[in-house]
Amino acid sequence: MDFWYEIISVFLMSGVKFFAAPLLAKTFGFTYLETIFVTTLGGVSGVFLFLNLGSRIVHFFPIFFKPINTKRKIFTKKNKFYVKLIRNYGLFGLAIFSPVLISIPVGSFLAARFFENQKTMALALMCAAVLIWSVSISTFLFLL
Repeated sequence: MDFWYEIISVFLMSGVKFFAAPLLAKTFGFTYLETIFVTTLGGVSGVFLFLNLGSRIVHFFPIFFKPINTKRKIFTKKNKFYVKLIRNYGLFGLAIFSPVLISIPVGSFLAARFFENQKTMALALMCAAVLIWSVSISTFLFLL
């Protein structure tokens, strides 16, 4: 029964903060293929969930996401990073950097917000990025 709790923990962790999930799986004693399988499945599930939830939020609350010119926005370092990432690298860069530098929920919401016309492409790119990062991080951890 404890093994199922470990699987669910790694699955949920990879759906929210992907970078820590393979490390958690290794500490639980998962094999290399189990780590790749569970983290990829959790990350892809997180992308599906948060991309659909983000697009529904953007469509349900359109008033909150329209620019208001009455007040000057305050940009933090994190906001500047998001803007620079989207302007310089677009959807591809957002998909690649989302699982590791940003979290999957934030990256999925940004993809739903700024690339709503390319939702299927965003979904495919983000799922592919999750798979690539899962294999890369797991390989690095198991080679140490």
